[in-house]
Amino acid sequence: MEEEIRLCPNCRRPVTGRADKRFCSDACRTMYNNRIYRRRYTELTRIDRILKKNHSIIERIYENGKRQTTFTELFGMGFNFNYLTSLRKNPDTAGSFIAGCYDYTYVIADDGSILIDRKKAIPL
Repeated sequence: MEEEIRLCPNCRRPVTGRADKRFCSDACRTMYNNRIYRRRYTELTRIDRILKKNHSIIERIYENGKRQTTFTELFGMGFNFNYLTSLRKNPDTAGSFIAGCYDYTYVIADDGSILIDRKKAIPL
């Protein structure tokens, strides 16, 4: 009975040794797993970079003492409104929402003005 030839999923060379061995070497196993990891987390890394940039923009405005800005100003600074970390209905008004970017929240009014606030830290 002939033994089935197993091929390394990374380099396609024959794999010898134990019956459950998948890779021809540790280097091939590492390269294969790193490539899979990069594919999975490239998009998450891109989104995290956008969120951190949004946070930095809001933080810069907030720390300068400014609590209100405009949609146009934030957009002009590179703020990406497609990404946020939280969203909930505004209990004060029926039609608006409170969006969040980590520890900052903002409400976009119908006229394009944006009110920024910072969430209070929870004491440990």
